[in-house]
Formats: sequence, C-alpha cells, structure tokens
Amino acid sequence: MSIDATPYNDPSYFKVSLQSPMVVGVAGGADAGKRDVCQLVMDHLSQKYSTKTVLISLTDFYRELTDDERSQYQAGKYNLDHPTAFDFDLLHDTIASLLSGKPTNVPVWDSIHHTRVDTRLVEPVDVILLEGTLVLYSKPLRELMFTKIFLDVDSDQRLTNRVSKTNVRNGREMSIKEVLTEYVDFVKPMFEDFIWPTKKFADIIIPRGAENKAALQVLGNHLEDHLKKRSNANDNNAQQPPTWSRGHHPEDESVDVFATTAASSYKQIPE
Repeated sequence: MSIDATPYNDPSYFKVSLQSPMVVGVAGGADAGKRDVCQLVMDHLSQKYSTKTVLISLTDFYRELTDDERSQYQAGKYNLDHPTAFDFDLLHDTIASLLSGKPTNVPVWDSIHHTRVDTRLVEPVDVILLEGTLVLYSKPLRELMFTKIFLDVDSDQRLTNRVSKTNVRNGREMSIKEVLTEYVDFVKPMFEDFIWPTKKFADIIIPRGAENKAALQVLGNHLEDHLKKRSNANDNNAQQPPTWSRGHHPEDESVDVFATTAASSYKQIPE
C-alpha cells in the first residue's frame, strides 16, 4: 500500500482550533470494526500522554420507537440501519456541548430491548472518538469533526463478522436465518444507499479497517502531533476560535490518503 503523507506537512490541513477537543469521526459499514479502530487509537494516545478520550457511538442515539414501529421491530420488519432511525439533532448538540468544554450527558441505549435506559455524564476531554455507520451522513455533524475516517472493509468480511457474533432482537438471540434475512433486507441496501456514499466526505480512507496496522500507526502519529501542538499552544496561552464555528467546511479540502475513493451513486446524502 502506498501512503502519501505530504498533505499533512501543512499544519493548516487540520482546520481546528488548537484549544478545541478533537472530534474524530470513524464511519464504515456495519461490523467493519469501527469500535476496534477507536480502541486502538485510544490505546495509542494513552501510551505516551495522559490524553483524556471518550468513545461516543451512534447506536446510543437511536430514536425511541412509536407503538407501530415497536410492533414492526418485534416482528423483524423495522429498519434499524436507515438514517431516520437516529436522532442526529441530539447527537449534534451532544458533540457541540463536549466541544465547548462542558460536562455533558450522553444517552445510554439498551441494544437488547432497543430503548434508552439512562444517561452517562462525560467530563471535558481532549479527544472525542465518534463511531457509527452514518456519522459522516449529516453535514452539520461533519462540520464539528477534526478529521473524518472511513473504514473500507470487504462486504464478505463484514457479513462474516456479523454472523459470528451474537445478535439479539427484543431480548432474544436471533437465528442465523434471521441474521441473514436482516442483512439482505436492511443492512446491505442501507450500506449501498446511505453509508458507502459518505466515503466521499472522508479525509482518510483505511482499507481492511483494524487489520491495517500501518495506516492506523500513521493516523495515531498525526493525532499525536496535533496534541503536542495543542499542549504547546496552551502553554503559550494561545487564543484562537475554532474554525468550524465560522462556517468552515473541512470536507471542501479533503484528501484521500490511504486509498482512492471508488465511484458511487451518492444517493440521498444531505448537502
């Protein structure tokens, strides 16, 4: 794999205030290993620095279902992978609050019964890792991100990962037939219609996901470099408002570092 890191030599590549927490968005298909990548990044940053990090998952921001939707969910007919299943406004407000340095309540979602059960208080942090299939779908959410990552993992591998884990619906373990039906009816078409097209918004595309150790090392090093600059800037009492608050759109200057973006229909992605 060829990696051209030249764009990162320009410190203005990452358009974010040195005083702001970093929001790193990690997107990709279902079961692409997004949480694994986030954990590897967190481990990397904690090895040399006392970096405060938090992992926020899109799946904690599902909407509560209506009675009709609950009936569909129990029958396996409700599409949990469609963008309308999520509360993007709440997610945006939560990330914006964390960026402002405030202690923030984050929803806790019960994936077994598909309902919100509580909130957890997240104190101010240095790095916010935001993972989920559709974290690059919403433009207002993208504008809060320090950098945007897409895991390009083969569909067969993602399906293998899905089948090999325990899948639960309405408190009951799903059969292999139910898992495959759900994949064919919902997961695969939603990936093609909504998730894959957001790849064009990524700053960094990582083939093979968590298996690509070289790419993850490069990513970790560049996040580490920004943390060093932030520490130096804090020491010098530097003051600079975050550029995202002035309407800057980082995706306008995006660069694919680890792979070439493949052609896509880019259906129904909000501008």
